[in-house]
Amino acid sequence: MLYSYFNIVDILMVAIAVVISMVLHELAHGYVALWNGDATAKVNGRLTLNPLAHFDIIGFFMLMTVGFGYAKPVPVNPFNFRKQKRGIFTVAIAGITVNMILAFVSSGLFALFFWAYTRTGSAVLSYFCVFFEYLMTINLGLFFFNLLPLHPLDGFRVIEAFTRYNNRAVMFFRKYGQYFLLALVGISIIVDIFNLPFWLDPLGTYVSYCISGVRWVFGKFWGIFINLGGVF
Repeated sequence: MLYSYFNIVDILMVAIAVVISMVLHELAHGYVALWNGDATAKVNGRLTLNPLAHFDIIGFFMLMTVGFGYAKPVPVNPFNFRKQKRGIFTVAIAGITVNMILAFVSSGLFALFFWAYTRTGSAVLSYFCVFFEYLMTINLGLFFFNLLPLHPLDGFRVIEAFTRYNNRAVMFFRKYGQYFLLALVGISIIVDIFNLPFWLDPLGTYVSYCISGVRWVFGKFWGIFINLGGVF
């Protein structure tokens, strides 16, 4: 990547990218819930671009440090959905869908500014390159992290949409999934802090591998139109 965390400008750009990604992720959940008939998020003042309404300090810290995390979940009452199964599914995928769209758009802008930077050497353009690379990577991290089938993440909600509420496996992970998730996150943070071998971190390895794969696909796609020299 083009950036370094040792620069205050980089840290500021990461923070802005994290806020944009988290806010739009949660807004997507809230608006799709409203479309399905549940106004809980709207009543609780969560259909807003104000980042403070969606701020979760632990999730924000994770996104700033390890590249994946979460925002404060919008409140949703599935009993208000006109069609409950459809509502649970569409609300669950709304956030990660927005993240993938943001990642794709960001990858295109990154490619465009990088192409312009290589021809001009402009310092201003280099900052745009860095910012859109951050935005792309952070949104991919959010996408794959939230795709995990562990309560309370979106991947688990997708499973709930296609199974009975009293399914034993679903009930087990509804009750204990958060502890599995906390353990995975804790291991990831410890491995990162102490610079331990990457294979000790299953969550970080999974997210990093997936991000790398999608970045490669994005690079091949934009490379059809722009000569990027393998920057992705």
